[in-house]
Amino acid sequence: MKKWIVSAGTVMALLISSGLAIAGQGPGAGAGAGLHQQAMTLPYEALSAEEEEGLLLMREEEKLARDVYRNLFSMWGEQIFNAISQSEQRHMDAVGMLLEKYGVPDPVVDDIGVFSTPELAALYDELLSRGSVSLSDALWVGATIEDLDIYDLQAILADPQVDNIDIRTVYQNLLKGSRNHLRAFAYHLSLLNISYVAQYLSQEEIDAIIDAPWERGRYDENGEPISGGYGRRGSK
Repeated sequence: MKKWIVSAGTVMALLISSGLAIAGQGPGAGAGAGLHQQAMTLPYEALSAEEEEGLLLMREEEKLARDVYRNLFSMWGEQIFNAISQSEQRHMDAVGMLLEKYGVPDPVVDDIGVFSTPELAALYDELLSRGSVSLSDALWVGATIEDLDIYDLQAILADPQVDNIDIRTVYQNLLKGSRNHLRAFAYHLSLLNISYVAQYLSQEEIDAIIDAPWERGRYDENGEPISGGYGRRGSK
């Protein structure tokens, strides 16, 4: 992992509406069900070794995000961690359904902080240690996790051996979620006059994501969808 760097400054200005919905209690709660349905109903295709490897990685990487955010919510009581941990559970479920569909053994041990992959176990400890220092560090950890998720998903999707329609469809949905989560963490960091510095993607990629409109409709300051209306910069 790259060295942690925190620089002061404003990274973006978001127009946040009042009366925003909380994840799991409004229209966003059914997002995971749509992913599950896509995973199970799109055509079955032969699974390449690269596709299997990617599914195993993303299943545990989404668990990493969920577990870290659950712990950070317990530490700091900030709604953003609770909201996005629920979203990460839906992401986990979507990848889990693909594993079930293709008969791939699930690597997840569903205990908080326990991973089959040693590298992810070490990363979990590192991120949680950093996130326990301060709220700003915890938000930085959140942005870093989303940075990593986007980096890995983009790399997997760039592999020509990853061509099953159902897998690519789910990954594209996960990418949308991760980009919105990154925007949410960057927004909360900006309230503390901190700008996120890229750890995995290039800084140009990070800045482009943060500055782009939020995806799939309106989103609240925790990165969760709100039905109806328009998102930042008037984008639907």
